[in-house]
Amino acid sequence: MENRFWTVAYRNRDNGQRITAAVFAADQQQAQKKARADGRIDGRDVWEIESIEPHEETLARVLIAEFSKKQQGGHFACPRCGKMTMDAESATHNALSRRATVYICDACGMQEALEDMMDSRTPLTAWAIVAAPGNWRMEEGGNECEA
Repeated sequence: MENRFWTVAYRNRDNGQRITAAVFAADQQQAQKKARADGRIDGRDVWEIESIEPHEETLARVLIAEFSKKQQGGHFACPRCGKMTMDAESATHNALSRRATVYICDACGMQEALEDMMDSRTPLTAWAIVAAPGNWRMEEGGNECEA
């Protein structure tokens, strides 16, 4: 099994401070063990692990967060499915994603709700905006979608 990077979000038990770090591990269970060991200082659990996710998922989350800042200012395709099914009048007339703070089309909003009921989630790395960020002009800084 090949090692990969995992992003770990920690919270300080004493003062509530949050930090993010990376661990190199073959799977999530091994990443959890390494993260737990890294969170100990002088034999005491100072840092509580809030989440562990593949590094690619973290990068996708950052890309989507950057897109959400632009979303109010233009007409874009749905960042989840890539279809031009978003309400053009106002982004807030669409569904708010359960996975990231961004608006998605109503069909994708319903799909996320069904996934939650079935306890199965489509990773952010599978979203259309992550597969082709240029279609949302995330590389150029434009306003309109080409998808």
